[in-house]
Amino acid sequence: MKYPGLVVLSLLVIGLIVLPVTRTIKIVMIAVALVLLVFVKRGSLYVALASRALTKEGDEEKALRLYRKAWKAGLQPKYNVMLGNLFSQRGDANVALEIFNSVIKRGERFKKRDELLVVNAKTSKSMALWILDRRDEAIELLQSIRDGGWIDKNIAVNLGSYLLEEKRLNEAKKLIKESSKLLDESPGMLDNRGYYLYLTGSYHEAQRLYDSLIIDRDPQFPEAYYHAALVKIALAKHRTAVILLQKALECTFYKTSTVTMEQIEALLEKQKPLVESDVGEHEFIEDVLGRTLYEEEVSDEDHDGEDDFDYDDYSGPNIELDIEDYHDDSDGVDSVEIENFSPLESHLFDEDYEGDDS
Repeated sequence: MKYPGLVVLSLLVIGLIVLPVTRTIKIVMIAVALVLLVFVKRGSLYVALASRALTKEGDEEKALRLYRKAWKAGLQPKYNVMLGNLFSQRGDANVALEIFNSVIKRGERFKKRDELLVVNAKTSKSMALWILDRRDEAIELLQSIRDGGWIDKNIAVNLGSYLLEEKRLNEAKKLIKESSKLLDESPGMLDNRGYYLYLTGSYHEAQRLYDSLIIDRDPQFPEAYYHAALVKIALAKHRTAVILLQKALECTFYKTSTVTMEQIEALLEKQKPLVESDVGEHEFIEDVLGRTLYEEEVSDEDHDGEDDFDYDDYSGPNIELDIEDYHDDSDGVDSVEIENFSPLESHLFDEDYEGDDS
């Protein structure tokens, strides 16, 4: 049922109309019913006010206060997951963790009905744990989800990023290979692959990957440009690295990002004096700045590091990208032939949820 509260209210009003009482009493009873309905649905009212504060007024602090009231007032669990993601990205990760734990606790009481929701909440919880510097817990949580037979791009991106940041390269390599067989690689997944190549010394292979990713996909998250810049620096292409770092600073930074604006600014300042020694990448620089057609250089072949990944299909992977969680709404949802597949919704109060009730 799409709007159960409205249906109940309608039935109540009809019942009051046919009751053999005076008109004044009927009006009072209807008013009381309306007040009760508003009280029951006050969580949704807080959400509406918070969304207005965030989008129309630009008052993020006020919005987060109202969103927290909405959670306390009571919302459907799927909406609470979205609120938790919002607090992870913009607000207090401790609040996010509290929200996710409540969703997981409730969902595990009805596991057959809410198993997908629990997986999504745990995936999101890993981000809150990471922000709170509980890194081992974040990795263990995602690995437990993966061991349970679940995989999607969010799990692949988050777990891969965390393993790479912790330099657990063998585990990262295994995850990258397994997930690429099951999913079309998103920009976040490709970034993990490229960063793995950089960390293992395969600089030219990493460069080819990042050149294709940046020119063809125009990623909207700072990590891709930051990692691409590290590759260029390793190849003494400092001018290009400076431009990539400047592009990274144009992206939106969230608390869930694995690189900070301060890190990028510090590296940028170190690179500026080295620009004169750049070996030069005129065509690539033009493409990054102007988004014109890029033809990959063929002279930079090497065997800097050992790896057995296949790079034949980087020119146009089918991707799904969102600024927050590396998904693109223009692409379809992947279908994966494993035990379970758990697409994690990336937009707050998406229209797809309007027809669902817990």
